[in-house]
Amino acid sequence: MAEGQTLTLAFVSSHPADAARVLEGLPAVDAAALFASLPARALAPALAAMLPAAAARIVAALDDQATLGLLAAAGVQGAVAILRHVGEPRRTQLIEGLSTATALASRLLLGYPEDTVGAWADPETIALAASATAAEAMARVLGENDLEAGEIYVVGEEQSLLGLIDLQVLLRAPGTTALSALMRAPTASLSAIMPLSGAAALQAWKQTSVLPVVERGNRLVGVLRAEKLAQAMNRGVRRAEAGDETLAGLMARGYWDTLSGLLGVGLGVLPPAKRVLPEDS
Repeated sequence: MAEGQTLTLAFVSSHPADAARVLEGLPAVDAAALFASLPARALAPALAAMLPAAAARIVAALDDQATLGLLAAAGVQGAVAILRHVGEPRRTQLIEGLSTATALASRLLLGYPEDTVGAWADPETIALAASATAAEAMARVLGENDLEAGEIYVVGEEQSLLGLIDLQVLLRAPGTTALSALMRAPTASLSAIMPLSGAAALQAWKQTSVLPVVERGNRLVGVLRAEKLAQAMNRGVRRAEAGDETLAGLMARGYWDTLSGLLGVGLGVLPPAKRVLPEDS
């Protein structure tokens, strides 16, 4: 592989946000050629950092197999943000090709408008019944390798939120202790239909970086993290400025040009890139 091509992959992998800005300015067919030729695991963070409409244009130029690999690697929230901008019937076809858990979560989040809390909730949380023991909860935590488990949520019938348990409390508790004896009330909870602007104004963020999201009947939908809320709000600003070329964008574009060896020809066509990482299974 040419040095410029290798460095291109390294740049995309290590600077996904900067890469996303450049990819948004490329013709969709050229960006899609890059995504089709490199591993989904390496490119998914850049895809998820793009404006969803721009990412959807790239997805439209890829076949279903390549698209499903990218959606799976982007995670539920990243996948949902992109799927909102994919037209039917392909959106339904893609959802049906996802894993059962991801498909169910995607359908749930797609039911909320894009500017509401529910659309940005992370459904991948640990929720257990009040009668479960500390030992059972700890086993779940240890079994969820990719989960950000700072809290464990306690639910009643029909997944209604009863309380939460901080991980440090769980670690100190005897294994036979019921979760009902360890849980506390959440700092606050967010309605899934609350506008993002309303959620951003809450004082609760001064006390915690993650809040539970509930729908009618206090049913737990997932959690909203402060960093995801900031990302969602920032995307709204970026959509309004999508036509403007900012200094940061120009700098990122120049960095990409240098690394990719494209200064002589611009960004109209990216060089063919061979795989340098194992394909996702």
